[in-house]
Order: sequence, then C-alpha cells, then structure tokens
Amino acid sequence: MGRGTDLSSDRVQLLRCAYWEKVRDVEPKNMVFLDETGVMLTFRFTRHDGLMRHYARSGKGSRVYDLKPFYRGKKVTVIGAISMSRVLAVMTLDNSMDSNAFHVFIEKLLLPQLWKGAVVIMDNREHPTFYLAVAN
Repeated sequence: MGRGTDLSSDRVQLLRCAYWEKVRDVEPKNMVFLDETGVMLTFRFTRHDGLMRHYARSGKGSRVYDLKPFYRGKKVTVIGAISMSRVLAVMTLDNSMDSNAFHVFIEKLLLPQLWKGAVVIMDNREHPTFYLAVAN
C-alpha cells in the first residue's frame, strides 16, 4: 500500500483523531515542532546528485521511471525545532542520527530554549503516532 493510499485509511484517520484529542487544548503559541531529515551530498551537480528524491509523483494510471545512481557522497543529517514565532534549535551532523546525537540535541540545544507550557511534538516514522513532551 502506497503512502497516498495509507493517508486515508481508517487506521490513519483514528491516529489523527487521537492526535487532535491530545493537542486540542494546547495553545498554538506553545507548540514546538521537531523534525529531522537526511541528505546525500555528492561532488557532481547533475540531475543524479545526492539531492535526488527517492519517490516521485505521476499522472493517474501511469508510473514514474528514473535512474537511481550509486551515491559516493557524504550523508548529512539535519534536526530542528520550530515554534510559530521562531526557530528554536538546529543541528547538523555527518552520517545518520543516533540516540546519542538526539540526546545532545534535546539536552544542549532544545531544552534551554523551551518555556513553561511549551509542548514538543514530533512524529515517529516507524509507528505513525505523535509524541508530546511538556516543558515545566
């Protein structure tokens, strides 16, 4: 089942309702959204560089075909947290995010920027649920 189909499934709809139940009383100014992404860097700047997407969209009833080259570049991970008014914390690191790097980001960069009542919201790709953490 593809991502587009999964978005409208009963399971996803139930997860969305559960999420909104958790955040409906949180003031938008207190919401902090945390997300992470990775990118492959290469030395060639062609349509096959490390910024090439892994997925594509096509017209209804058709498929997208393209080459996916072997990457010889370096992987960089970026993690950040934003509120409605500003960027609170950003960190880049070589290679993939691990639990040690994540803890450093939270403890050294994000926590000092939070205020009483702030709610950190992050998604978990393996299990599409939302985690909430309230700053005291």
